[in-house]
Amino acid sequence: MINRNNGKVAVIMSVYGSDDPIALTGAIDSILNQSYPCDLYIFRDGEVPVALQNILDKISDNIRIKYYHSEKNKGLAFALNKLIDRVLSGGYQFVARMDSDDISRCERIEKQVAYFNEHSNVDVCGTSCREFGASYALDEKHLPSIHEKLLNFSITRCPFIHPSVMFRSSVFADGNRYPTDTVFTEDMALWFNLLNKGYIFGNINEVLLDYRLNENTIERRKGINKAMSEVRIRTSNMFALKQFSFKNVVLIYSRLIFHIMPSSLVKIAYKSAR
Repeated sequence: MINRNNGKVAVIMSVYGSDDPIALTGAIDSILNQSYPCDLYIFRDGEVPVALQNILDKISDNIRIKYYHSEKNKGLAFALNKLIDRVLSGGYQFVARMDSDDISRCERIEKQVAYFNEHSNVDVCGTSCREFGASYALDEKHLPSIHEKLLNFSITRCPFIHPSVMFRSSVFADGNRYPTDTVFTEDMALWFNLLNKGYIFGNINEVLLDYRLNENTIERRKGINKAMSEVRIRTSNMFALKQFSFKNVVLIYSRLIFHIMPSSLVKIAYKSAR
């Protein structure tokens, strides 16, 4: 087995009461079975059903798993920040994200560590993914791979597939955390914060994660209030990051239409326009 001379890796995952026990088991196994050895930090955010708690109790004795919990639901940003605080005291060089219902391909961690070792200037690295579980899922989803393209891409779309991301631990040692007071999603708010501070992004153009969707994902992303908040934040960052262009303005404001379209049309757009 590959040793960790190239850098220790901690994977952080939050678990919720609505999670599926079978999917959670698959997600955990996909990390424990990585070709590159890593430790898994899990935070149970609030109370969970017996079936989920049984899984957490069963794995809590594994020396590669660090398990923490809160009796009250605190939210994803709070959970991830708590785990990051723990990880920073463990001497890890890299911190990877993972969701409790996705599957990491067995060489994911190994290839991301290798990427960091080959790209010493990059601070955050994501990967491509295969989507599954919904009618609009893509067999392969690829994003721009180099920072200059990701900088502009981030103005109108998310630069990373969040559960595929790995960070250098120095990003968090510098004091950065997931924002807990944002009207945006926690990950998108973090990406903009990091870009404005000059951190460098990159993506591996290879499918290293199976990303679960469901038909209700679209519904959670709709709503005029959410749309207006997103437009304001993206517009302000377009100017802050010096990425103003007519194309970006059109794409930003087209999201207003996206958020009020019927779900059936949004699914078609998701399938054909990503």
